[in-house]
Amino acid sequence: MAVNFAVSGARAQRRTHVRDTRQETRTAAASWRERRVNDLRAMGVVIPLSDQLGHNNGPDILDPGLLVGRQWRAAQERAFAPPDAGTGRRWALKAEILGLTYREYRLELLERGRHPTEEDARHIRAARPAGARLADVT
Repeated sequence: MAVNFAVSGARAQRRTHVRDTRQETRTAAASWRERRVNDLRAMGVVIPLSDQLGHNNGPDILDPGLLVGRQWRAAQERAFAPPDAGTGRRWALKAEILGLTYREYRLELLERGRHPTEEDARHIRAARPAGARLADVT
């Protein structure tokens, strides 16, 4: 039996070709919607004339950027939250003594792995935008 390697190579390349999963998801969602509408019509349910009726004009649920943004915000909130209330008050007091915001103090603690010193605070204050007050930085 003769094997045509050119045809089998093309078939293998097609199988390993990178798929656009976002487009596949949208297509699957559209076909699911279409099946659902057809099932509802078969049951005698009245379908609105417009797809926009009852739509809140919110973002597309299939948009991956929204999920990444939400995960990023949640990770930031967890990173800057104090371990407990007493520790948070103590760090806020130390930040105030050094002339930093809690966020600047916590960022320095997360980056360096140690509490900022007076010299570190001087560098942080010098790096602020010109004319920025402590209230503007928070």
